[in-house]
Amino acid sequence: MKTFQDEAKCKEFMSNSVKDIQSDDEKREEELAKLTTEQLAGLKLRQEIKDTLPGKNATFVKDFIGEPDEIKRGGDREYWVYRRPISKYSGESKPDKEITVIFRRSLVEKVLHKKP
Repeated sequence: MKTFQDEAKCKEFMSNSVKDIQSDDEKREEELAKLTTEQLAGLKLRQEIKDTLPGKNATFVKDFIGEPDEIKRGGDREYWVYRRPISKYSGESKPDKEITVIFRRSLVEKVLHKKP
């Protein structure tokens, strides 16, 4: 209870608590707001990613779009999920919500996306 009597500690505690309870969508919107126009212009086009990655290995994917935010495994497939903004449909559109790269036998089988 001493924490709540100290105003600085109380504010710090409350700001940390707010960050912990934010949903994934709220965190994503916060990230998008921080992106500059140069960063938005530098995002890859979705079709370029979908055309380039099938048949490639994990090393190529890491070099092309970076480390995944999450890796899931199921059966003989591995799913690399990118939730940070890495692609968009066209030059003026918003970034995609999520890109999922599906590997089968260590090669990219398919690339899925969730529209903004």
